[in-house]
Amino acid sequence: MVTRIINQCYRSSILRAPSFYSRSGTSASPELFSYTSGRFLFNENIRLRERYIEFDPDVLLREAEKHIGPSHGHAQRLTKLAEGGFNRVFLLTFDDGFEAIVKVPYRIAGPKRYVTASEAATLHYLLSKGIPVPKVYGYSSSESNPVGVEYIVMEKAAGVGLETKWLSMNKRELHKLASSLVEIEKRFFDIPFGSIGSIYFKKDVPPELQAALYTAGAENNPDSEMLCIGPTADYMFWYGKRAGLNLYRGPWNDPKKYLASIAEKEIEWTRLYGKPVQLDFPHNGVFPGEKSPEDYLCLLEKYLALAPYLLPKESDNPLNRPTLRHPDLNPNNIFISPDTGAISCMIDWQHATVEPRLLVAGYPRAFENPDPEQSPHLKEPSLPLEYKTLSAQEKAEADELYRRRLLFYYYRIFNGHLNKPHLEALRDPILLPRQHLVDRAGRQWNGNLMTLKGALVRMVEYWPHLPDTKGLLCPVQFTDAELDGFHEHEQLWFDLNKAVNHWRDQIGGVNEDGWISNEQYDDAIQKVAELKASLVASAEGDREDICLLEKGWLFRDREEIN
Repeated sequence: MVTRIINQCYRSSILRAPSFYSRSGTSASPELFSYTSGRFLFNENIRLRERYIEFDPDVLLREAEKHIGPSHGHAQRLTKLAEGGFNRVFLLTFDDGFEAIVKVPYRIAGPKRYVTASEAATLHYLLSKGIPVPKVYGYSSSESNPVGVEYIVMEKAAGVGLETKWLSMNKRELHKLASSLVEIEKRFFDIPFGSIGSIYFKKDVPPELQAALYTAGAENNPDSEMLCIGPTADYMFWYGKRAGLNLYRGPWNDPKKYLASIAEKEIEWTRLYGKPVQLDFPHNGVFPGEKSPEDYLCLLEKYLALAPYLLPKESDNPLNRPTLRHPDLNPNNIFISPDTGAISCMIDWQHATVEPRLLVAGYPRAFENPDPEQSPHLKEPSLPLEYKTLSAQEKAEADELYRRRLLFYYYRIFNGHLNKPHLEALRDPILLPRQHLVDRAGRQWNGNLMTLKGALVRMVEYWPHLPDTKGLLCPVQFTDAELDGFHEHEQLWFDLNKAVNHWRDQIGGVNEDGWISNEQYDDAIQKVAELKASLVASAEGDREDICLLEKGWLFRDREEIN
């Protein structure tokens, strides 16, 4: 039934106006509950079922009125505004034209109750600290309510979306954007959080899973009475069958135990559900045969042996300090003043987690270094000397590179002036390798042994640079046999990844889930067929190569175990 409704939605989604529900008598269309913001080139029925969520729109309008109050009259209209990977966003319109936002998570968004309760509490807390986030009018973290789904009713973001202004911002506006972000982030780094986990109202978390919001020496204030640190809302601690496993999900007072928990959840999942895997094409041609989950478990055990040494020994070291940052700070989640370029609102705090500072430090996506290497000199970037002689296309490329270099430069400068605790973490010589290792240890088994092993090999090489390891023998050693040919194989793996990324770009920028825009879908299907035909032709009739391509074709439907 759901699949039929979804397919019907797609046949008409491009031709229809935005889906909405109105109290004036309009019946709720299937598009209101279905994902219509793109297509998937493989496993589409699975992706669409994950994103299908039905509720009572009339009851939602009435509940929104209760949360917002009577000053704007009745809520008359509910319009689907946007859809992301984990939630659907609706625009509420009232009698007097007042607008508000309703955010409804998909059932794949993460922990039931906690994902909504944590985001609502995080927004409430940040707003109380003067950080520009939407005001929460009300929420329900139980789908057993009259609406039938979890939801948050919140303020509509002030300003304009950064992604709409990105290409037209001048130097002054970029300067203001960077300075306002660092000023906001300084407040994050100044907060004396007491534990690792996510922020909640105490009423939403069992007492045994509550830790103090602040450290013991912090000044008492109303925040501590109402709010706490509770279990992590990090998606991967609850993904798929993990939600039913007996795992410890926080809060954590010891950062080393947190690092261990990241891998322990994957060890438990892999032991129960991990299966031998054959890699996708073209990797299966270079690394043939089934890959064993037992080998992955061995790598995770090596990570556990290293974990106690990845962070400073003393829990109260400033670089261990529990710190909150935005979980996905990209231009789509930033709103700015159209007049000054200053940040006016930061949205989408779903899955936000307080973590050790060395794990959250770094450059936000829009402010990352666009160059392969970071210059040791703080010199303001400039346009190339030959700029005036460039073609229009070359000028556009030079302008974009200059814009990105400016943002990176400004972010470095302002952290040095305004947020020295962050600058200290950014200067850690193995900041990125450490974060990469922790990230890979938290990934699901999928046949890839290369990436986690590479991260471990490098961390063993960096052992002398880890804190508090002087005079200690590294607990992880790789034998000559384990390293024999590894670096050559790793480079081959990287080269194959580049080829896959090139194919995805050729098809239209398809992501790892197979997502493509509605407008590009038909063209992408044709390009996938052409790509496959060209690869078959290049095999020159070699049945073994063609069989590997067919069995491991990137854009095939496949079994999923989560």
